[in-house]
Amino acid sequence: MKKLFEEFETPSIPKWKGLLVKELKSLDGNDPLSYTDEIEGINIHGNYDTLNSQIIKLQNQTNDWQIGVEINVVSCDLANKKALQLLNTGANALNFDLRNTKDLNLSKLLESIGVEFIYLYFTTNNSIQEQQLTDWFSDKTPLFSQINSNQNSVNTFEINAIGGNATQELSYALAKGKELLSKNSKGTLHFTFGIGNNFLIEIAKFRAFHLLWDKLTTVYKSSIKTTITAKTGFVNKSLKDPFTNILRQTTEGLSAVLAGIDQLIIQPYDAFSEQGSTDFTERIAINISLILKEESEIDKLIDPFSGSLSVENYTEFLCDSSWKLFQEIEKIGGIENELALEFLTSSVSRIRKKRMEEVKSNKKTLVGINKFSNPDTSKLKWKQEMEGFFGMEKLILERILITESTENNE
Repeated sequence: MKKLFEEFETPSIPKWKGLLVKELKSLDGNDPLSYTDEIEGINIHGNYDTLNSQIIKLQNQTNDWQIGVEINVVSCDLANKKALQLLNTGANALNFDLRNTKDLNLSKLLESIGVEFIYLYFTTNNSIQEQQLTDWFSDKTPLFSQINSNQNSVNTFEINAIGGNATQELSYALAKGKELLSKNSKGTLHFTFGIGNNFLIEIAKFRAFHLLWDKLTTVYKSSIKTTITAKTGFVNKSLKDPFTNILRQTTEGLSAVLAGIDQLIIQPYDAFSEQGSTDFTERIAINISLILKEESEIDKLIDPFSGSLSVENYTEFLCDSSWKLFQEIEKIGGIENELALEFLTSSVSRIRKKRMEEVKSNKKTLVGINKFSNPDTSKLKWKQEMEGFFGMEKLILERILITESTENNE
């Protein structure tokens, strides 16, 4: 009696290629087993050999994550009301931005909030607020509380938001993180990453960061604790086709949590519209995390892509490419050196332009943005001004196309 797999022919590589060419019909002479992504700079062959592939295993102890929301605090009373509303809809991590707060009253801000049951993050820009927070929590035992400042947080989300790729985001995280690590190797360091729309690449990006950051902390013999937040952005979001955003946000959030993060923030897709987010879009954003956790039980799986040869390949590629870019930044003088910043800015600007060119030429299809337009016209409009990074405003491809179309019609 034959064993099960003896009854099936093991196809050769040429036969696989022949079948792919026949089925896909539109390869234009390209190798069907090769994958090229000009944005990410990746050119990988799809014929994986288990004997030559490196299997990476992350050392995470859990895959649970916090369901985060962001609250810009102008009025402590209004921010408290919003926080209670978001907690009641499923969030368990509050990220308070205090940089626009002129009169910080923590008793009002945290009134009726059970700090012993939720995760708290505070972003400040002055030592007075930091001292207020330290004093207020001195006689309390919150579940988790972190004060983010320029001394202990790295915001690589901004690289993603202006159009940078995974390699650039990782190299900036390493360069900035290394700079802070060299000044203080204890305490907690908070990294905030953006999430792109390339599913496998994003999984590999977060896996690569775990590996590279472990490498750096080992070199510095550091016991610093690291918190990783992943946050969806707006580069590929649409106000004209709102429900497609839910699909995009779900796959983006899924890619991040599959690779092991501490906090996931799904931003409401209309947060940067002129009208701002609504209770509905805020609720949907939280529900995505709830579905991934409570219904899909992704929080029970630790590094499920270990051994997936395609993801292992991407992880290895991003480790190599981002480490090389990080070394180039270091050779110029480090991320705080003006020449290094100019070098990285130029690199990100080139990828940003390529993203815009691909969408404008329809080389890259974004449903509802440059293809398959939604017949139901939305009244929502993107904000006119977008704060950015490296002298570039946030990249929202739909906004760019609308702006150019309006100018051409005029």
